[in-house]
Amino acid sequence: MNVLRRFRNPVLMNELKLRMRTKRSPWIITLYLLVLGTVALTFVFLMTGAGSYYNPNETRELFMMLSLMQLAMICFVVPGLTAGVISGERERQTLSILLTTNVSATKLVLGKWLASLSFMSFLVFATIPLYAIIFLYGGVSPVQLLQVFAFYVVTMLGLGSVGVLLSTLIKRTGIATVLSYALVFGYGVGTSVLAEVIREFIRFQRNANNITGPFPVWPDFFHSLNPLFAMLSIFEEGPFRGLRRMAGSKYAALALDPYAIYCLFFAVVTIICLVLSIYLIKPVKPRWRRKAATGE
Repeated sequence: MNVLRRFRNPVLMNELKLRMRTKRSPWIITLYLLVLGTVALTFVFLMTGAGSYYNPNETRELFMMLSLMQLAMICFVVPGLTAGVISGERERQTLSILLTTNVSATKLVLGKWLASLSFMSFLVFATIPLYAIIFLYGGVSPVQLLQVFAFYVVTMLGLGSVGVLLSTLIKRTGIATVLSYALVFGYGVGTSVLAEVIREFIRFQRNANNITGPFPVWPDFFHSLNPLFAMLSIFEEGPFRGLRRMAGSKYAALALDPYAIYCLFFAVVTIICLVLSIYLIKPVKPRWRRKAATGE
């Protein structure tokens, strides 16, 4: 019991009760499922040509479309949910009160972070029954389904941690929200543009020096950091088309695993942002330089 009490987070429990007990939550979930279900059934209807035959080979396109729609929703909603978790408390002048309680800065930041992502996680995982339409016709493996939902979790945690850090650094919620969206947009566009610029530069150098042989794939590392292209790599689409064939050839050392790179990078970003948020929100910060100088 003592161990359970140690890991119990009162901030998280209170936030979950406030978020889940509202009458608006079930309506939002119902509306979201109706929209996605309508999109899926409309796609099937259009692919049949208003007839009675549906090509199972087109199930893959339906799965990709639903996956990309949910990814866009996550990238659009998560920054707005997390950018005001700390700055909102500061604007309501309740942050100082929370910091004077027995709740530590770690529990405060982690509780706010997880609570802000809880409803979004529930919304995403509530769509699993919709994918029964896809498995009804085949064409998609269960491993790909697991990879997609694990991708959602990693993306939500990473973007959420960035929003919490900006909410800790910036006192105004509006400014923190705008900056969060700008950072997400700039990150998404910047990684793909940088990858293409490097690719074109390498192609120009190879043509100028008449270099033959396989084109290096390491510029795709920046594509691997892009949420859109990293998700497309699950289906071997986009810049990573034919990656598995290359991995099985003699150029296996040149092949990259975009999915693993993306998950690892976002895991590191999540840890760094949360550690910085916890350190910055502490009312009394440890003076590392003074301790090092005095030898304590």
